[in-house]
Amino acid sequence: MATVFIYNKRYSVPRKVSAYGDKNLTYTFSGNTLPTKPLIPILTKILNEANKFHKEGSFNYVLINRYKDDYDKIGSHKDNEKDMDPESAIVTFSFGAERTMIFKRPNFDSVKIPLKNGSVLVMNPPTNEFWFHEIPREKNIKDVRISLTFRKNLSEKSEC
Repeated sequence: MATVFIYNKRYSVPRKVSAYGDKNLTYTFSGNTLPTKPLIPILTKILNEANKFHKEGSFNYVLINRYKDDYDKIGSHKDNEKDMDPESAIVTFSFGAERTMIFKRPNFDSVKIPLKNGSVLVMNPPTNEFWFHEIPREKNIKDVRISLTFRKNLSEKSEC
């Protein structure tokens, strides 16, 4: 099981995570570097659809999260990893069980968005600059949810 490093302490990741993208990309979050696999044809098709929601149409990376049931979650965070383009939108496709994404910001009411099967969530800049977001544990969810989150990754390394 993958782990994350948060506030000088290591925790297990309560979901399955995988990454696909262009050659030579890396993705580092919470003290982990996730290996990036080459895009497969179905992910390339969905990436092309994701690019329709992005003004530059230049996504080159997808992070896949598998939430097995009501126990799996992702804690409150901002997508501010150094490998990601802060000026790029983030587009998430949701498949399977409905889950709730909660956006939080100091001195504002929380915003809850149901992520239904087949839905698309677009986070344009500067959302991540001001808002934290999470997918909390929810009772009585027994089905799997898969999220495909498309981003512009800036980590490409030149080959030597």
